[in-house]
Amino acid sequence: MPADPVEDAAEHLYGVPFEDFVGERTARVKELRKAGEKEAAAEVGKLPKPSQVAWTANRIARSGDADELLEAGERLREVQLGGGDRDQVREAATAARTAVEALVKASDLSRAGQDRLRTLLHALASDDDLREAFTSGRLVKEPESSGWPTGEFTAVPRRSPPKKAAAKKAPAKPSKRDQERERKAEERREREAARKREEAERRKLERRLKTARDHAEEAKRRLDAAREAYEDATHEVARIEEQLG
Repeated sequence: MPADPVEDAAEHLYGVPFEDFVGERTARVKELRKAGEKEAAAEVGKLPKPSQVAWTANRIARSGDADELLEAGERLREVQLGGGDRDQVREAATAARTAVEALVKASDLSRAGQDRLRTLLHALASDDDLREAFTSGRLVKEPESSGWPTGEFTAVPRRSPPKKAAAKKAPAKPSKRDQERERKAEERREREAARKREEAERRKLERRLKTARDHAEEAKRRLDAAREAYEDATHEVARIEEQLG
């Protein structure tokens, strides 16, 4: 038995063909019961079957075919938040849209299913939680629309391996493909961290700009009031001097 049979089963099940999910899940449950892993068997038996759109998204994420889309989405966010010009925004949006359409057309979904997949893929550029769930390859349900509230999509999270088991057994050496995927994921995380820092700095500057503008408006208001008072006083001086003369 693996160190975490539930995690092992989840990683396997969300990668099998859509029509094989239930049969594979049943087989895993039987294996675990036979091995005396009753609690693990119960947990595996509760793993939900993904919708066909979610399964398609999982397949795309696991195959690495979405790397171009994820990079295009990050580029789009960078130019939007970084104040890119109109041409840069248009170019980034076109790249993201082209990547989405390529993935949608390559799917075997119905037209309605393709529309839902398209909505999901377009949202990856703006929704951090959805992007994380998507890249895990364990989506169970896709968002209902482009304006869904938080929590309207679900994914089976990865479980941390038991400390004792991890200490006893050295992790298997990742394959070149896994290493490449991890490298790209790390690059995406670094870009995301840089984007968040830039966004935080931009919000800080925007707050300072608003404060400066408020102060400038208040100073102008006081200046205008002072000018008006000066003019009134000047007129009063002239009037009195005229009466005295």
